[in-house]
Amino acid sequence: MSKPASRVLILHGLGHHRPREHWLWWLAEELRQRGIPVQYPQLPTPDEPVLEEWLALAQAELEQLNADPDAERIVVTHSLGTVLWRHLASRGLAAADRVLITAPPSQDRLGGQLRPFGLEGIDQAAAVAAVPATVVLREKDEYRTTDAREFVAGWDAEIHIVPGEGHLNPNDGHGPFPGALEWVLTGTFDPQGV
Repeated sequence: MSKPASRVLILHGLGHHRPREHWLWWLAEELRQRGIPVQYPQLPTPDEPVLEEWLALAQAELEQLNADPDAERIVVTHSLGTVLWRHLASRGLAAADRVLITAPPSQDRLGGQLRPFGLEGIDQAAAVAAVPATVVLREKDEYRTTDAREFVAGWDAEIHIVPGEGHLNPNDGHGPFPGALEWVLTGTFDPQGV
């Protein structure tokens, strides 16, 4: 028996209400048109997220993702969703075959209401390495204060630093993301597809 098509879980970031103009929505629709099961949950209170609520929903979604043990389990994360993923991984809950980590914010951007999402005490390199990871980030990002290369130093992942500035979202003119689609379909990321 051949391996069934992949199953995909998408974890969004802060303030994300699944807008149609975001590449995550576009990606979900492109995958669904190809018959690939996609879970794209609205995480609770996205404007005022609570870590434990996000973890609970993400864990339930991962259980659903793992419902078909023969399917390849793929997770796509963006922004605060990348932080959520690292929290899941640090707790041994990162049950997937591969993960795409896009536009991860830096620790110092997790203040105020986001303080509980802080990554203090979490070995980020180990959390990223829990599952084969591909990381995509821009050279400069308002949600990251460190240099892109410095930020991902020591991460055991395939790293792609995209020229320019932005957070890979509609606010910086980023729409469809063919590179993410290609990565889900083939496991290969083409930087030209940003």
